[in-house]
Amino acid sequence: MPFLKNAWYAAAWSHEVESEPFRRVLLNEPVVMFRKRDGEAVAFTNICPHRFAPLHLGVIVNDTIECPYHGLRYNTEGVCVFNPDGDGRVPPGARLKNYPLLERYGTLWIWMGEGAADASKLPDFEFLTDTTHYRPLTGLIEVNADYRFLLDNLLDIAHIAKLHHDTLASEAITRSKTEVVEKGDAIWVNRWCPNGPLRPDLEMMWSRDRGSSEGIFDQWVRAGWHAPSMVTNDLAVTLAGQPIDAGLNTMAAHFLTPETESRTHYFWALCRNFRLDDEEFDRLMSAGSEHVFVEQDERMLRAIQEQVGGKEFWSMRPMLLHADQGPIRVRKTLERMITAESAARLAPEIPTTA
Repeated sequence: MPFLKNAWYAAAWSHEVESEPFRRVLLNEPVVMFRKRDGEAVAFTNICPHRFAPLHLGVIVNDTIECPYHGLRYNTEGVCVFNPDGDGRVPPGARLKNYPLLERYGTLWIWMGEGAADASKLPDFEFLTDTTHYRPLTGLIEVNADYRFLLDNLLDIAHIAKLHHDTLASEAITRSKTEVVEKGDAIWVNRWCPNGPLRPDLEMMWSRDRGSSEGIFDQWVRAGWHAPSMVTNDLAVTLAGQPIDAGLNTMAAHFLTPETESRTHYFWALCRNFRLDDEEFDRLMSAGSEHVFVEQDERMLRAIQEQVGGKEFWSMRPMLLHADQGPIRVRKTLERMITAESAARLAPEIPTTA
């Protein structure tokens, strides 16, 4: 199935793109990005239309990108404005495909569809830049799996008990029930986990912040999907019976941008509302997050991808369990959106009559 194109995808963390050409493959398309002298970032197809050289191997000259093969230069609108050879003639219509970029929440978002880029379609991730209340950590992992398997993974609480038995598992989470809620354009998969022991990562956090992890706790685990491939995680814990704001809270963002049908750029961000100036705790949380995903999730997702190959998901007749209701609703919603977009793109134009 093709990708949803008329939508925002994370192209890069803001700090990744500077004044030199930066290459990334997004939705099977090679893209080059750079910042102009005024700091604004721009993005184009990474292929010179003359002899198809990769432009990221070139240089930036006065806000133009120069092809490394023949020296053709393209301005920030993608138009070829300079030919150093012979009579200097530039063929009419010589230009690069220009992709709209939106810089928000420390992220460069790219719109790769044919429809007009709509900033209102980008969900709210204000907590990523709310440094008054949260301490943000970010990273990027290259995952050898279809992005939809990552969506399944992030919305599926059940796998925690087995795959993350030593890091994220808790008896309270395992015995809790999944609740699926549609709120606005998001689909939330929630679990309320009262009166139980802390899972190992929360035990470490609580002990670090409060000095002891003894007691019985209430835990909230919530994951919200935003089309096409963004997930917000809201995790909260407090002593049993206490209000949620008396405990600890982490907010996480997961931006999944397909590189190809079987490889995904996974931009992750983890924000906490406690120990905002503790750099040692930053290192502990970053290392823990990378371990959980790289050593546990990514290995499993890669193995699944290798096993499934190019087979269509539903053709394999997947068994469905209680915890699958959220991921399955998201899959079906995404499929409907992609089908509708493809149908609209292929529909013939009906001429108007006076």
